[in-house]
Amino acid sequence: MINIENYQPEIETNYAVNSVGLATNYPVQLGPVDKTGNNIIKGSIKIDVRPTGGSTSDYAEQIRANSAKASGTFLGLDNETHLVASGSASIMSTRGVAVVDTGYTATASTVIGTYGQARADGTVAGSSFMSGLYGLIEASAAITASHVCSAWLDSHQANAVTGSHQLLYMTNNGAAQMDEAIYVYGGDKITSLMELNTVSGMVSATAETGGSSKKIKITIDGVVHYINAYTG
Repeated sequence: MINIENYQPEIETNYAVNSVGLATNYPVQLGPVDKTGNNIIKGSIKIDVRPTGGSTSDYAEQIRANSAKASGTFLGLDNETHLVASGSASIMSTRGVAVVDTGYTATASTVIGTYGQARADGTVAGSSFMSGLYGLIEASAAITASHVCSAWLDSHQANAVTGSHQLLYMTNNGAAQMDEAIYVYGGDKITSLMELNTVSGMVSATAETGGSSKKIKITIDGVVHYINAYTG
């Protein structure tokens, strides 16, 4: 149930608002159909699912939609957050936080802050592009910043971790053979493959040339190359 407080909504004739919340028994349109139009309900809407002892429901809010569009783009959830003041404020358009509360233990569980999935029950063909997660720095005005990146992986873990601990964990649990773990299209506009900064634990001052060696396979412009790796 959506509780509406501290503002007076604009009411259309095809839905009703009472002191408890929105109630309807038939399809309603709660906003204009165009993407950039103003909402009919103006103000803040807060949804809390915190009954005594915690909720045992599967979700706090569920949005499902079927798109019959044959072209263009359909947005399952469209969210824009605009910063309209100069200063040191930070904004997050979408924030996912998953917390195991103090006093509770998650065993053999999966705790994920944000989860993205793309699935083709039908057919994806031609020049289509399919990705579970997409991070974009859109063409912007001039930017002066310490770092600008399409994806930022960070860890604030302070206590020791029993088990494998890393910033990036990649798996292939599907039956299909993958061509590469990472594909980089630089367009001749990327200066270096990577920069290593404050990595004394990863980089040694002396190169290894002896011991047993293995080669790491990479493909450059469609041609297979190898990087040699040596044991100490």
